[in-house]
Amino acid sequence: MTLHLRTARGPNRQTCTYGLSRVHFRGPRRSLDGGYIACIGGNETFARDTPRPFPDLLEERTSRICVNLGQRMAGPDLFLQDRAVRAMIHDASAVVLQVMGAANLSNRYYKVHPRRNDRFVAPSDALRALYPEVDFTEIAFTGHLLSRLVETDPLRFSEVRAVLQRCWVRRMRQVVGLAAGPVHLLWFATRRPEEPAVDGHDPNLVTKDMLATLQDTGAMLTQVIYDGRPGVTPHLPSPRDHDRVAKALSASMESRSD
Repeated sequence: MTLHLRTARGPNRQTCTYGLSRVHFRGPRRSLDGGYIACIGGNETFARDTPRPFPDLLEERTSRICVNLGQRMAGPDLFLQDRAVRAMIHDASAVVLQVMGAANLSNRYYKVHPRRNDRFVAPSDALRALYPEVDFTEIAFTGHLLSRLVETDPLRFSEVRAVLQRCWVRRMRQVVGLAAGPVHLLWFATRRPEEPAVDGHDPNLVTKDMLATLQDTGAMLTQVIYDGRPGVTPHLPSPRDHDRVAKALSASMESRSD
């Protein structure tokens, strides 16, 4: 599979694309010849401001190539709609799937950009009917959209939340289903799954029951909680947090191979 590089802003100045994919992932590029671990996720996996994110550290611990397929503000749609990425997930000897939030995906109420999943593209007729007083033309991002809906009417938003949560379960199960090898779920967040999934706290809107449906597929769960102030100005994981993830995932993979 052909790989291409380009420069990016920030401490990590390389991103790369794989094959015909138009998504620019975190570099440096990794060979897809032979067995590799595909690391799928959002901001924490891409880790723009971290010199050595956990996929790099996991590669050292396991002596297996780890491909960083993290993308900023990604939801499951990004990985399901890209044919090259789907093939990479299927061909991986193992998959690390970060638990992403439930806001950045297309659903019966609104559509998101296929590659920048945090971009709000358009509301559906159903959302316009549910919130006739909201001017959607001034909204560009899903976070802004959900905040506006909650502020306008929390009761009506409960209908939107329920739809998002059901869609998230279906799409994440589809991502898990792409993998031919074992899947290791990664909860890398500022809260524990059993704590309230307050709107805006990542993984946004995801509850422990939703997570349990993914574990029912046989995927193993690894939890790493890092310090932050969710809903205000969240701190990004530190290099030490990434090392904790690599250590925990390595142990999980070793136990699964026994």
